[in-house]
Formats: sequence, C-alpha cells, structure tokens
Amino acid sequence: MKKDFKVLVVDDEPEIGQTFQRLLGGAQVVDVARDGYEALEKIKGTPYNLIFLDVRLPGMDGVQTLESIKEVLPDAIVVMISGYEVEEEVRRAMAMGAQDFLPKPLDDVDRIMTIEEVARYLSLHELTVRRLAREGAIPAFKVGRQWRVKKSLLDRWIEQEAYRDVR
Repeated sequence: MKKDFKVLVVDDEPEIGQTFQRLLGGAQVVDVARDGYEALEKIKGTPYNLIFLDVRLPGMDGVQTLESIKEVLPDAIVVMISGYEVEEEVRRAMAMGAQDFLPKPLDDVDRIMTIEEVARYLSLHELTVRRLAREGAIPAFKVGRQWRVKKSLLDRWIEQEAYRDVR
C-alpha cells in the first residue's frame, strides 16, 4: 500500500497513539492528536482517509469533535474508540456518520488491520465513480467534489464493478 493513505488517531492516552503508529505506521502515515481541538487543526491541513476518535476526550468530547470533523470533511471515515461504557455516545456518533466502534483495550488487532480493506474500498469507490461519469451515469462535473451518494447506491455500484472484474 502507498504511503499516501493518512490516518489520524485522536486520543488523550499517548500509548493508544503509539499502538496505532506501531501497528499501522509501516504502510500508512499515522498522525496523533491529543484532543478534539488539535484534531480539528490537523484535519484543516491534511485530508485524512481514516480517523480513529476516542469518545471521551478532555474539553470537547468525541461526539462533538466528530460533528466538527464532519463539517470540514463530510466524507471522512471515522471509527470511534473507547474504554468505557459509552453506548449512548456511540449511538449518537453512528447517527452522525461514524462507521464503526472499537472497544479499548485494542486487543482485537485484526479489526484494526482492516485499514487495508478501507483503502481498497476507497480506491474502488473512486474508480467506480470516474467510470460511471465517463459512461454518463452520473454528472461528470460532480466528480472530485463533495457529493453525497447514498451508501446503498455506492454498494450497488461496487457490486457491479466487482461483477465486471469477474467477467
């Protein structure tokens, strides 16, 4: 995988950021922010592909941070993390667009390592959208801009693309 896949880990526990850097840093750029304010500063300068966001942060909590992240990067893939019982906060975060939740401690390394699958998904999404634009299925002027597509439609396009590859 190329080094241009960027990951941001937002957690006030330094060892969590170090864990992600150790696990993912060989193939990806992994930056760490200690709170929501630092995370927002970082995303203004860097378009992260994947963000791991702790639910409980000092100052602005994870759900508030997610809301602000989605204003700046509406299509950001965000995975919430926490070592506490935060069912209500996770439910709110999922409703706001978070993709998943990982409990701490991060014992299930296999779930973290699905980052490669996320990268493939993003790549396939981009290729599919560009091909559909060429074929006139979607307006070409929308490609490369923030344009919301229902996940069910995106999944159908990806399924069609996968079927094309098999044939």
